[in-house]
Amino acid sequence: MKKISTIFAFVVAMMAFSTNIHAQGMDPQAMIQRQVDRMTSELSLSKDQVAKIEPLIEARMNKMMELRQQGMEREEMMAEMKKINDAQAEQFKAILTPEQLEKYKTMQSQARPGGGGPRE
Repeated sequence: MKKISTIFAFVVAMMAFSTNIHAQGMDPQAMIQRQVDRMTSELSLSKDQVAKIEPLIEARMNKMMELRQQGMEREEMMAEMKKINDAQAEQFKAILTPEQLEKYKTMQSQARPGGGGPRE
C-alpha cells in the first residue's frame, strides 16, 4: 500500500510540474506567439513583415525542440543552436528595415547575459 501511495504521489507531482511548465509559457506555440508579439511591438513590424517572420520563428522553435529531444551534450547543442540563431538572423536581414535590424540586434544583446546572439 505504501508503494502505491508513493507512486500515486509521484504521478500527481509530475502532472503538477507539467501543468506548471505550460502555465509559465513553456508551451512552444505560446513561446512563438510571445516572440512574434514582442518583435511586432518593439520593432513596429508591418502585417507583411509579421507574416514573413512568424514561420521563421516557428521553424526555429521546432528545430530547437528537436535538439532538446535528441539528448545532445550541452556544448554540442549550444553550437547547433548558435547555427540556427545565425541562420535566422540572416533571414531577418531580408525582411527587416536597417533601423529595425539594429533595434533587433539591441533587443537580442540585452536579452542575453553577455550580449549573445539572437534569441527566440
